[in-house]
Amino acid sequence: MERLKVIPFYTGVGTLEEVLKDKKSSSMLWLEVLFNDDIDWESYLHIEMVRVAHDKACIWYSNFKTLIESYTGRKPLKMKKGRIDNREYRKFLEALNFVTT
Repeated sequence: MERLKVIPFYTGVGTLEEVLKDKKSSSMLWLEVLFNDDIDWESYLHIEMVRVAHDKACIWYSNFKTLIESYTGRKPLKMKKGRIDNREYRKFLEALNFVTT
């Protein structure tokens, strides 16, 4: 199974199977999708929780594409229109800082 990067640092959960069972970890799945392009997330889109996290990550990517690509060098995600929740901006910045240090 692929290696998670963001979620294990925050919650200690190390596999996607464990993430799907843990509420705190699953709430961070969109950040894992957004900042971990080593995993082929499209192959997991049949799992509703992954699909929702993927859609949310695509929206955040669309809003912060230049920032994400310049600091992380991640492969592009689909561009998707949608609103971001500004209350999650701090989580986004913390995760971005974590993956770039």
